[in-house]
Amino acid sequence: MLNDDIRLGDIIVEDDSGDIVLIGFPYDEGVRRNNGRIGAKFGPKSFRELLKRTGTVVNAEYDDLDIRKYLKISDGGNINENLSLEDAHQELEKRIHQLILNNKIPFVIGGGNDQSYPNVSALLNNSKSIYVINIDAHLDVRPLKENNQSHSGSPFRLLCEDQRFYQNSQSIFYLFSFFISLFSLDRFIEFASQGSQCSIEHVNYLRSKSPLTKIIWYQTIRDDPLTPFREIIKSAEEQKSDIFISFDIDSIISSSCPGVSAPATIGLTSQQACDIAFYSGQSFHVKLMDVSEYNPLIEEYRTGKLVTLIFYHFLLGRAKAIRDSMQ
Repeated sequence: MLNDDIRLGDIIVEDDSGDIVLIGFPYDEGVRRNNGRIGAKFGPKSFRELLKRTGTVVNAEYDDLDIRKYLKISDGGNINENLSLEDAHQELEKRIHQLILNNKIPFVIGGGNDQSYPNVSALLNNSKSIYVINIDAHLDVRPLKENNQSHSGSPFRLLCEDQRFYQNSQSIFYLFSFFISLFSLDRFIEFASQGSQCSIEHVNYLRSKSPLTKIIWYQTIRDDPLTPFREIIKSAEEQKSDIFISFDIDSIISSSCPGVSAPATIGLTSQQACDIAFYSGQSFHVKLMDVSEYNPLIEEYRTGKLVTLIFYHFLLGRAKAIRDSMQ
C-alpha cells in the first residue's frame, strides 16, 4: 500500500552514514549527583519511539520542502549504558570526535546535561575556533563534587577551565582583554538564563571570565529570543567559528515541557524552542547540537513530542539552507 504520509521513522537508517547522526546518551547519574530528579536515562529510548511518527518529511508550509532530497539522517545508537559515568563521558567524546572528523553533524539526545562537556570537548579537538551557546535556565558552572566528579551542573565549568577554549594565555587575556573582546574567536554564551535559578557565586564566576563569556538573561529576551539568537549565530559566522548548541529543555516553560529533571515555571515557549532549532539548522557553522534533561518518567508524551519537534525543526532548517544554497 502506498504510504501517503511519510514520517521520519520511514527514512532514518541505523548506522553512522547520515549527514546528521543521532546519538543517545542514556545516563542520569550526573543528575543524581546534582540532586535532581532521575529518569533522564530513559530519554533516548522514549525519543526514538516518538520520533517514528514525527514529520511529515515533506513540509508544505515551507514550499513543499522535502527533507529526503537534501539530507540523509541516521541513528548511530546509544553510548553503552553499562559504563561508569566517567567512562561513558570518554566513550561519548570519542564517538562525537569521530563523527565530526568524518564531516557528520552529531545530534545527541540525553540523558543529563553533563553530556555537554564531552560533546564540546570533541568539538574542541576538531576546531580552531568555536562558539558555545548554552540554552538553559541554569548556568551549569557549579564546581565538581568530591573526588573531581562531574555532574549535570558542571559541564560549562569544565569548559571554562579548559585551556583549549582560550586562544591566549591568561596573562595576555587580562592584559589585552579589550582587544580580545574585539578579536577573540572563542565565545561562551549563556542564553535564556533565569536569575531565580542562578547563584550569584556562579554568575560572578562567569563574570570573572569576561569578555569571553556572556549571560543573556531570559527576562531581556522573553518576547523575542530569536533576534538575539540570530545575532549570536551571525557573529560566529563572521568569525568563521564552529558552533555548538547545547539545549537544556528545562529552559522551556513547564506548562509545555513538564518532563524534565528541573522544570521551570517560566521560560521559552515551545514555538520559540522550535524556532531556535530551525535557525540553528540553517547555519552551516553549527557542527554539533545536544538536547538534555528529557525525563520521560516524569512526563513522556507532551515533552517527548516537543523534543522530537526540536529535532525535526533542526532538520527542516538544514534542509532549507541546502535548498537555498542550490538556487
